[in-house]
Amino acid sequence: MDDAELKAPRSCIICMKWGDAFGADYVNTLYCAVKDHLSLDHDFICITDNPEGLAAGIKTHPLRFPQLERDQWIHGKWPKVLMFDRQIVGGYDAALFLDLDLVVTGNLDPLLAIVMEKGGLYLMPKFRGLIWRLIPAAIWDQIPRIMNKVTRGNSSVVGFVPAEQFHLCDDFDSATDLPRYENDQNYISALAKDRKCYPKNWCIGIIHLVYYWPFGLIFKRYKRRPGRPKIVIFNGRPNPAELIDDSIGYWGTRRRRAHGGIEWVADYLERYST
Repeated sequence: MDDAELKAPRSCIICMKWGDAFGADYVNTLYCAVKDHLSLDHDFICITDNPEGLAAGIKTHPLRFPQLERDQWIHGKWPKVLMFDRQIVGGYDAALFLDLDLVVTGNLDPLLAIVMEKGGLYLMPKFRGLIWRLIPAAIWDQIPRIMNKVTRGNSSVVGFVPAEQFHLCDDFDSATDLPRYENDQNYISALAKDRKCYPKNWCIGIIHLVYYWPFGLIFKRYKRRPGRPKIVIFNGRPNPAELIDDSIGYWGTRRRRAHGGIEWVADYLERYST
């Protein structure tokens, strides 16, 4: 082994599965997609209460979260703080957490490279008001420090240096943190060391590819595979599997209405499903 190999940073991809909301197929699809979009050497880790059906190359860790009663896990997604568990990520220089209900659309290397270069913790940006969301990504790219001040984090995508963030798991106290922060992403945004956000268009929600009503039903931008985003997230419904054909009918929100399936999502699932 040469010096370069000895000094190469160790990185990992983390996901989490519990209960029956998502099956092993979602984990395996993400695993295959990551392999195809990440050139950096990495381990793929799934924290789960049921490893049955997971692909052979996936490392698993048992999901144990005694800090909170199980019936309180879903609201707030609090078990996600286990991504900062030193027993799971302590041996890595950089980690990238990904939700299961997302689609990988671009090169993932930059999401880990920026963490390795600058340290801290990066979240997908969640703007605090409509006016901030309307500012083009090209402008935010020039003023990232200001963007960090007017955003909270979305924990669907989290890149971080593990050694800097162990406290987020070690110090979690359900009695005080649940009423204070409401959910995991508010907790992480408030207490992470050197919290920042990824560039605006690296990660985008599927709903933000839909224009406001009625234009979303006329100009169907969401039907085209997005060029700049590296990840498209699906918060709640629809999930990717519901968009394989037009049987879904109308979907979206009251202000952003869309209709029918999306071919590029169907192609993604066909390609990476094992």
